[in-house]
Order: sequence, then C-alpha cells, then structure tokens
Amino acid sequence: MLSNKSINYLKSIILNMSLNPFIRSFKYALNGIYLLFKERNFTIQFSLGITVVIVGFVLDLNKTEWLIILLSIAIILSLEAINSAIETLCNLIQPDYHPMIKKIKDISAGSVLISAILVAVVGLIIFLPKIVALIN
Repeated sequence: MLSNKSINYLKSIILNMSLNPFIRSFKYALNGIYLLFKERNFTIQFSLGITVVIVGFVLDLNKTEWLIILLSIAIILSLEAINSAIETLCNLIQPDYHPMIKKIKDISAGSVLISAILVAVVGLIIFLPKIVALIN
C-alpha cells in the first residue's frame, strides 16, 4: 500500500505533466494577444469595441442585446486576429510582391470588412431605436 506522501507525490507528477502544456498554451495565447495590440487595425477594432460596450451601459442594453453585441465584438476581434496571422505568414513566405499573396491578403481583409459591415448593421438595429428614444 502506498503512503499518503507517495500518493501526493504521484498526484503532483501527474498534475505537472498535464498542467504544464496547458499553462504553456495560455502563455502563448497571451503573447499572441500582446502582439495583436501592436497591430493598428486590431487596436482600432478593440477601441471601437470598448466604445460600443460603454454606449451599451449608457443605453442600458438587455441581456439578449448584450449577448449579441459581445458576440459581434468577439467575431470582429477574432477575424482581425486571423487576418493579422495570415498577413504575417504571407510576409514570411513571400516578402516581395506576388499576385497570389496579394490575393490571399485581400480575401482575408475582405472577410473582416464583410463582418464589420454586418456587425455595424447589427449595432444600428440595437442602438438606433434606443438613441432615437433618448433624443425624443
């Protein structure tokens, strides 16, 4: 039979084996977020998201409206992150101009723009009636 000390030692080994890669993945993800804040478009999108959240508090959004707004912000920020990663990879693969790299970058940026336009429409649907009611 194993002693409590031995059992605790084995538990710590098992936890360290399974937790270290998990903790390391968070470290890499946090570093990725840090790097994103060096990207101009991401910081613009993030600032707009913060502004929308502040306006949401002022206009007293309900739970459903908050869910829609927060998911919309998450979609835009995530797409912007993916776009930045694709552009970085393209620059690594082909530092000089290449028509296929341009096509990849344009399509990637286009996906962010499509989502941003639709999220802006969602924002208008949610915020405009509240702003009009506030003015009247």
